Amino acid sequence: MRKKKKHFNKNKSQKEKDKENEKKIRKLKLLELKTVIYTYDKNKLLNYFWEEFKYGQGMDHYETSVSLIYNLDIECIEFAIARFTQIDNNLDPDRRYLNVIMPLFAAFLIILSDFGEEIFKYVGLCTTIISIFAVMYTLNKDRKQRGYANTMLKTFEQVHARKQKEKE
Repeated sequence: MRKKKKHFNKNKSQKEKDKENEKKIRKLKLLELKTVIYTYDKNKLLNYFWEEFKYGQGMDHYETSVSLIYNLDIECIEFAIARFTQIDNNLDPDRRYLNVIMPLFAAFLIILSDFGEEIFKYVGLCTTIISIFAVMYTLNKDRKQRGYANTMLKTFEQVHARKQKEKE
């Protein structure tokens, strides 16, 4: 009987240790999440959340990730909302790409002007083509980043609303 009791106590103490380890791991993950929100730059922040919430992972992974966000302080959630709103506003194509118009316009004028040299027309055409491809690549990259930022903004807003509702 004593052996069975000891074995039972070992299992019980092992379960307690597992729970303690799980709590420590959760605290470390929460600390990591806070560090990410407060200190990472825009690209690292978006990449972190992209990896954390990308499709194709198990349901447990998503539930754990969302519960970690839910366990954050309200101040941290509000700061994350402010950061993702700022990222979303900075990636807004209506305000960001006005400075691209001038080089394209200059290249267009070079093409249309008659300098008597054919080389200027070809240089202008090449400049215009390269500028258009660069703008399209940048717009596509920023569109994806804006999508990530907008998704995380909605997630943090929902968690914030749920926490506010719980407070009342």
